[in-house]
Amino acid sequence: MDSLWNDAAAAACGNELALRAYTSRLLGGEKALAMYGGGNTSVKLRQDGEDILYIKGSGSDLALVTEKDFSPVRLEPVRRLIEREALGNDEMIAEFRAALKDPQAPRPSIETVLHANLPFKWVEHTHADAVLALADTRSGEAHIRAAFGDAVLVVPYRHSGFELAKVCHEVFARHATPDTIGMVLLHHGIFAFGDTAKESYERMIALVSRAEDYLKSRQAWDIPPHFSAAPAAPAAQIEAGTEAIAALRRDISRAAGFPMVMNVCGDPMSLAFARRPDLASLSQRGPATPQHAVFTKRLPLLGRDVAGYAAAYRCYLAENAPADAKRLPDPAPRVAIDPAWGFAAAGINAFYADATAEMFRHAMTIFCRAEALDEYLSLSPREVLAAEIEYGGFEQAVRSKHELTGQVVLVDGARANREKIDDLLARGAAVVGLDADPAVRTLYRRCDYLGLAWAEDGIGSVLEQAVRRFGGIDLLISDNEGLAKACRALLDLSPVAN
Repeated sequence: MDSLWNDAAAAACGNELALRAYTSRLLGGEKALAMYGGGNTSVKLRQDGEDILYIKGSGSDLALVTEKDFSPVRLEPVRRLIEREALGNDEMIAEFRAALKDPQAPRPSIETVLHANLPFKWVEHTHADAVLALADTRSGEAHIRAAFGDAVLVVPYRHSGFELAKVCHEVFARHATPDTIGMVLLHHGIFAFGDTAKESYERMIALVSRAEDYLKSRQAWDIPPHFSAAPAAPAAQIEAGTEAIAALRRDISRAAGFPMVMNVCGDPMSLAFARRPDLASLSQRGPATPQHAVFTKRLPLLGRDVAGYAAAYRCYLAENAPADAKRLPDPAPRVAIDPAWGFAAAGINAFYADATAEMFRHAMTIFCRAEALDEYLSLSPREVLAAEIEYGGFEQAVRSKHELTGQVVLVDGARANREKIDDLLARGAAVVGLDADPAVRTLYRRCDYLGLAWAEDGIGSVLEQAVRRFGGIDLLISDNEGLAKACRALLDLSPVAN
């Protein structure tokens, strides 16, 4: 992995907080390091006679952060929290709020106590794919020590928050040496730290590069995109028509209790993974890191039996959920692997369906490399569910803001119906815009819009593209009887009452 540090760009930062935001974006821009709110960064500054920890706000995307996305926390009060024997999340968050220099600032990261107690000015934390490919194996600790030597400390898995901060503090206090530049958290990610912005950032890049080199040296890096060795799928499973895709979306939506957008990922790597001879074993061991489960659920669905998946998921909840859980996830899958398609990814809207797809692509890479290196292993079901419960409440909040969230509308004559499309998008729908003019393709540049041109695509192609992108059609706006007839079967498969 190459360092993207640029001396001119760094010099243009007006202060150290701006520099903190700059290097954070460098990390977040590399999806093999952090995705969709994952990872966090911090810097300790002296301001107005006191030490302030600026830490990335909870849920902020490292790729997009600016100075305002960092929470200014008085360092000493949060540093002293490590002296407690135990601290629940609600109480810990209240302590963070009390320590905020600016009460209007974002909620501090749940890893604030951990960052506060590392004796470095600059701290980076990512969920690097290459590091997880080492750590998520039967001999993970041995691989980490072989790859990094004395450069990192190895920390056993603990749930994010105070429990993780406590064990990291203990490991660092006992085992850190002058050569220590980072920590690997098993089944979680990696920390790097330094005395300057450049040193801290480039240590992260150097450590991830060492993990990549280790995988390459053991022929566990390259993932061949071919799948010729996989057995042919049964003919019944190869039905990959638009109606089969729409039926799967309907079933997933009904299991969830609300409509969802679903996209189909049929790239060569996804097809290769879906046709692996060991798929039934490898794909069912759990996520690469608990953050993935918040988007993908603990396990993907193999095939199309959503009812069977939901029943198994309810058993998983019953066996592993704490008695005092305030909210439990719905039982619907978010990823469905099928040899005909590769995989399908579902989300509450187009953005989250895309996020699920990207998260699972990275998960596949980690699974394959870890299995090639050794034997891929995940966390226990109870530990994964704890993360799903803790961080999975965003879906209800997003759905409550827009009445058409999760629904898909096909609008014919899109260029003449821009006001209608604007309204649909504003109300949360995903929109397929159809028009004779090829300019329809670029009418909007956003993930919840797909523009298709009659002039270049027949009805069959239009519907196939629409369904592979969003999973189905819930509403048709058109005066074209031929189009209405062609869409009838898809509309009948909508999870939304017509």
